[in-house]
Amino acid sequence: MSRKILVSFLGMGEYKSIAYKSWRGEGYASETRFVQKAIVELYPKTDLDKIVIFVTKQSREKHEKTLLEELKNLGVEPEKIETEEISAEVSNLSLTWKWFESLQSKFNKGDTLVLDVTHGFRMVPVVFSAAVAYLKRVKNVHLESVLYGAFEIDDKPIVDLKDFYSISDWTEGVGRLVDSADPSFLRQTAEQESTGSFAGLNNTELLDSIEELMSAFKNVELQNIEQKARKSLDLICKYKAQSEGALEGQVLQMVVDKFQPLMSYPPLDGTYSLDYLKLQLRLVKMLAEYKLYMQAFTAMNEWLGSLGVFLMKRGTDFMFNSRKEKSARKHADMFLRMLEFADECKTTNDTDAGLKAALEGAYSTLFEKYTTREQIAALLKQSKSIRNGFNHGWTGTSRGGAPSDIGKIFDNAMSILDEILDKIEKDA
Repeated sequence: MSRKILVSFLGMGEYKSIAYKSWRGEGYASETRFVQKAIVELYPKTDLDKIVIFVTKQSREKHEKTLLEELKNLGVEPEKIETEEISAEVSNLSLTWKWFESLQSKFNKGDTLVLDVTHGFRMVPVVFSAAVAYLKRVKNVHLESVLYGAFEIDDKPIVDLKDFYSISDWTEGVGRLVDSADPSFLRQTAEQESTGSFAGLNNTELLDSIEELMSAFKNVELQNIEQKARKSLDLICKYKAQSEGALEGQVLQMVVDKFQPLMSYPPLDGTYSLDYLKLQLRLVKMLAEYKLYMQAFTAMNEWLGSLGVFLMKRGTDFMFNSRKEKSARKHADMFLRMLEFADECKTTNDTDAGLKAALEGAYSTLFEKYTTREQIAALLKQSKSIRNGFNHGWTGTSRGGAPSDIGKIFDNAMSILDEILDKIEKDA
């Protein structure tokens, strides 16, 4: 069963009696020399399952008895309180590691931590901050609050500094999303936020939309990627405008900056247009950025099929039949066959013969104006070899695994497609 544990450090200071103001905006605690007592008083009586107070030999002798009496007067059962003495020696690094080990040993998986950092002792704040990061990752400990009793400020507020401990999680969450197209840690981080500067990002609609976009991206949903990117980024911009804190906005802007290239202006209308070809190439390049080479080479082949449909339709009033998507798909597939087999591309039925005939002009135009048969043949040969290797788990003749220069192979192939598109644009 998970527990909520307050962790604090008892220092040596000559503390004055203070009425601390609640970090929750719910008034003041009664006067006390100990911020620990104020924090416990301001919590609902049954909300803390355990209180761990780290002391040195000197602070134990000076303050521990009085603090424990004050906590007892609040109704805290003695068995809920644990004090642990740590060494005041800081020159021995092994003793400093014991501080780390002592803190993390107090927690089980899934516990919740409330950390009081008011009276940090020497290097304790640094060591405990590292321990908190460890607990969050290794033991899935939820950090609820990081409290500081600001006794030097007039109204004596207890301030929650949790945002400064959470920002590393948000950085990692967005980093995984932007660098690896992995939205899971961002979602996990958001769903743990109920207060603070990032609480507005704990929104199911927003998180679902980001996950849907990442899924469409990694699954190479060429026909859907622009629509899903637009939906997700529109939502992000909406919540960015509504966010009350600058930090939320900065997190969302990082996502926008990365995935905005998956949108077209104006939005695509579903036809095989020049803008559609541009969008497909942006997707192909982004897949390679994430080292998703199987998907990248698959999308590259699809781009060549789309290119054939585009060249066939350009400058004509050609219309697909009522089963538009299926008809377009068949034309794209036939164009790829024509590119792969050239003069040896045979047809065995009237439907295929009709498709091939409709695409002959596009085939001739491609090689007369935009590229060479040799370049396309080499590209498709390498692409087929790599895709077959992925399809069969790099077994058999491909047991050596993916080529060590797969990135270079992709770049060379990409340069051919970029050159084709560049010539088409200049020819428009």
